[in-house]
Order: sequence, then C-alpha cells, then structure tokens
Amino acid sequence: MESMSMESIGMDLEQSGIVQKTDEFAIETIHLSKIFGKGNQIRAVDNLNLQVRKGEVFGFVGPNGAGKTTTMKMLIGLLEPSEGSGKVAGYDIVREVINIREKTGTLPEPAGFYDNLTARQNLRFYAKLYNMDSKVREQRIVKLLETVGLSHAIDQKIGGFSTGMRKRFGLAQALINEPSVLFLDEPTSGIDPLGAQMMRDLIKDLNQSKGVTVFLSSHSMEEVEEICDRIAIIARGKLLVVGSVEDLRDIIRAKEGVHYLLEVQDIPLSEVAESIKNVEGVQALEIQDRTLYVRAKTKLRTEIAKAVRQAGGTVSMFEEEEMNLQKLFLKIIEGV
Repeated sequence: MESMSMESIGMDLEQSGIVQKTDEFAIETIHLSKIFGKGNQIRAVDNLNLQVRKGEVFGFVGPNGAGKTTTMKMLIGLLEPSEGSGKVAGYDIVREVINIREKTGTLPEPAGFYDNLTARQNLRFYAKLYNMDSKVREQRIVKLLETVGLSHAIDQKIGGFSTGMRKRFGLAQALINEPSVLFLDEPTSGIDPLGAQMMRDLIKDLNQSKGVTVFLSSHSMEEVEEICDRIAIIARGKLLVVGSVEDLRDIIRAKEGVHYLLEVQDIPLSEVAESIKNVEGVQALEIQDRTLYVRAKTKLRTEIAKAVRQAGGTVSMFEEEEMNLQKLFLKIIEGV
C-alpha cells in the first residue's frame, strides 16, 4: 500500500471538516528524525511531523521496530534528535528537558521500581525529586494509591506485587507530579483481561476528569480503539496515517470500496442480485447461504435499498461491514 504522510491525510480531513485548526498542541514535532550508526546508518525515526492536541488520548502504533519507543524517548528527553525539532507541553525537547520532566509523567515498558521499598516509600522517593511539600506529598501518595486500587498495599514491598499491581503502581508513580501530559508505553502488557480493563478505565477517567493529555503506545489494537481519540500509525520510522478510527475507515473505503451485508425476504437472493448489479457503483456481488455480500465503489445504501424494493424484496438486514482497528492497521501497513 502506498505510504501516506500526516500532512496529506491531515489536509484531506481538514477539507472535509473533520479537523479543527488549533494552535495549541500538547505535543508537536517538525521533521523529527533519529539516525543510528555511522557507516550503515539506520533512520529509526524519519521526518516525523506530529501534532497532539491538548486533552486528547492519542494512540501511537506500529509493528516492532517501527520507531515508537525511539520517538517517545526523544519526546521525554532521553534521546537527542538527529534532525528536526519538537515541543512537549510547550517546551523544546532538547533545550528544555527539565521543564518537560516537571510537566509530564511516564510509564515505560518495562517499568523499574525499588522492589525492597514499599509502595508508599517508592512514591515518597519520586515525590521528593519534585521538591514537593511534605504534607501535600503524603496526602497525594494516599490519594494516588486509592485511585489505582492499591490502598490495601500502601505499606507492602513492591517486590511482592503481581504484574497487574506493578502496572497500576507505575501509573500512580507517573502521576505523582500531577502531569499535564502522560506518556504510556504498553500500559496493559502482561496483565489479565480484568486488570487491563481496569487500567483502561483509569486512563479514560484521568483524561476526562483531569484533562490530562495521554500519548499511548500499545500493541493491543482493541485497547487503542477503545480509549484513543486519534491514532497515528508508523512503520519503518515513517508516519503513514493519523486520524480517528472512522477517518482510517474512510481511507480504506476510498481504496477498497464499501462492503455491505444484506438479508432479503419475499424473493430469492439471486433475483435481488440481478437488480442490485445494475446500480451504478456496485463492483461485486456474492451470495453465501442467506446473505448477499455487496462491494460498492462508494456508499450506496439508499440506491441498493431502492433496487431491492423495485425487485419486490423486503430488506430484513442491511449492514456495512466495518473493519476494526486491527484489520485497518494490517491494511494500512500492508506492503510498507
């Protein structure tokens, strides 16, 4: 599939009225690149132009080796870019790293804690890095552990925590400084479905109740589809597309057409098919059991329903076959 830049997709979406222009971004990169090696150079991140709006949950996905972790490390000041520039919370990712760390929280994968210290002691250590007032600090520790469901384990050593408990504690640690931007790298990897859903609910609540901007990298497309407002797909260091799930569906519809499923009463499906195939824009028809599959160049719901009525049939089921994010992702990175 032909690669699509963020600028071209953004332009298309803006022209269709989907994107609202704003000068306020929580994260912004301009031609951001990271090159490793001297002889055989590897462009781990290649000319990345990205804009994350304040207050949104933004998904950043791609196959292994796509450049996701490298990008995140540059944004939080752990790696210096080879080319280009970027800002997080209004601060330059090279010149103002200290300011960025004061305004952001990070849950890396894997996260490292002091296993011989309790949850309270770990958070106390991290809080002291921000010169927090002792009274405020202790109150915040209790509140955060309550928020992530670990009040009962406040004085237990981290070394005895399960994977799910460690993930939730990592979220509490990332929030100790009340960040405006939160970076999450695989926040639910390795934990059971119940624990994963609890984490997703916590992330959504943080965004909705506190207005925290969330930059989320995950291999779970189900997770990304559930909680993210917009999604960027990256492969081989290059940004392919960015938009909501419905925006991505529109991209695939434009390339592959619209797929419908119909069930019809009163007349045989073969007669329905004969009527529908004459509708301009219908590209293919297939009958399987009692269902008629229709592929159209564009959305033709009204025209197809009219053709069924004219043939003497009654529509009992008429659905568009919508791809979930997992299928969209595979379609978009296909051939890259």
